[in-house]
Amino acid sequence: MNFALHCGSFEAERYWRDSRLASIPAIQNIQTKKITDSMDELLFVFCKTGDLLLTRHVMDSVQYDYIRSIGYDIHMNRNPWFTSDRENEMDHLNVFEIMTLSNVTDQLLSCFSLEKATLEAFAAIPGMLAFAQRHHLASHYPEQNIVQRINAKSYSLEMRDRLNLPNVGRVVEGREQLLAITRKMLCDGAVLLKDEFGVSGKGNFVIHSEKALLRLIKHLDKQVAQEKLIRFVVEPLLDRKFDFSCQLYIHESGEVQLVSFQQLDNHGYAFGASHTMSESFKAHLYDSGYTDQVLEIGRLLYQDGYFGDVCIDSMILQDHSIEPLVEINARKSMSLIKHGVDDLITNTQLHSSLVQFNLAVPARFQYEHLLQNLNQQQILYTKERGMGILPLSSGTLISALINRDQNERTMGRLYFAVIYESQQHMQNVVAGVNQSLLDSGINMIT
Repeated sequence: MNFALHCGSFEAERYWRDSRLASIPAIQNIQTKKITDSMDELLFVFCKTGDLLLTRHVMDSVQYDYIRSIGYDIHMNRNPWFTSDRENEMDHLNVFEIMTLSNVTDQLLSCFSLEKATLEAFAAIPGMLAFAQRHHLASHYPEQNIVQRINAKSYSLEMRDRLNLPNVGRVVEGREQLLAITRKMLCDGAVLLKDEFGVSGKGNFVIHSEKALLRLIKHLDKQVAQEKLIRFVVEPLLDRKFDFSCQLYIHESGEVQLVSFQQLDNHGYAFGASHTMSESFKAHLYDSGYTDQVLEIGRLLYQDGYFGDVCIDSMILQDHSIEPLVEINARKSMSLIKHGVDDLITNTQLHSSLVQFNLAVPARFQYEHLLQNLNQQQILYTKERGMGILPLSSGTLISALINRDQNERTMGRLYFAVIYESQQHMQNVVAGVNQSLLDSGINMIT
């Protein structure tokens, strides 16, 4: 029987980024890195019966049993790739590079008929193709240099010009150009500076004043002294009302398929939640010509050598106009994961949302207790209930707890889907989640 091998590292942009580039100010948080490294657990929503999902860390057995109970009859790695004392050595590697170095991989994959397997990656990152070739997996992805070029923020600026869209963004290279162009833009308001391969809110920096610009320049000067290169995208800060996204799939034949639309609640420039878009708003997108524009983006991407998953970030401004192209993400996305949850729903009266909570987790927290609490409240999604809370990952909550002091709290993140009948039903269910978290000793981080 043919099957898919699902795998990937989130925040793929960090593996595409040129190490010679200077970076904007950011708080480095090892706990956030552990959360990101555990997000590959969410990929189970793309799995079909008999598929294999390989994750960087071993999924908690309670979560594995849970996803199997709701219909995901899949296989997973149940042993670590390396012993815990070697984990820090692997911190800079992506999951494909880790599996290539591990002695466990060959033993695990020998249990499967890989000549019948197709690799399904979250994103085409370095090491992926070598992993596929080594294990004789079918893989259908463009060359790495094409993927890298298309995911750069400067490529999205090029695409705006090719579509004849209003384009106030500029690529700046070097200290003097950054100063001159940003100063000019500041005359009309705040400026958004984007890292070429920024992701999840960590690659954007808002400049409100000349003073803030000079502080940024001082930060970058230190990196230039270490032979780093200044290259960013700058553009006026848009007067955003809300964000939305469009998911495309570009077939190897060149056919461009419109997969889904999702409305977003972002925290600043980072993902917050993804919701089912109303039919009336979808109709507005078709009537306005937006869908024609994104399909043309898909055709131009194919012309440039790309095929596969695409997420196009878009925006509604305060004047109700559409900003059709904020940026292009040539990979799978959180909104595509939300669409994967939608595929579970057979009742047309139900809707879904994908939500994340940032949490302070006590060292003694046990994931099993949270699921038990949700089930006791009768809000845990089961096949029988057909609605409620569907936890999407355990590792993002508990991975940072390993080897921590027993009196110490760590940052964790709960990703979950809400499958609901009405807005009131959704609010009631989310309130139940909040209570379950409190009962487990977990506090929300706002």
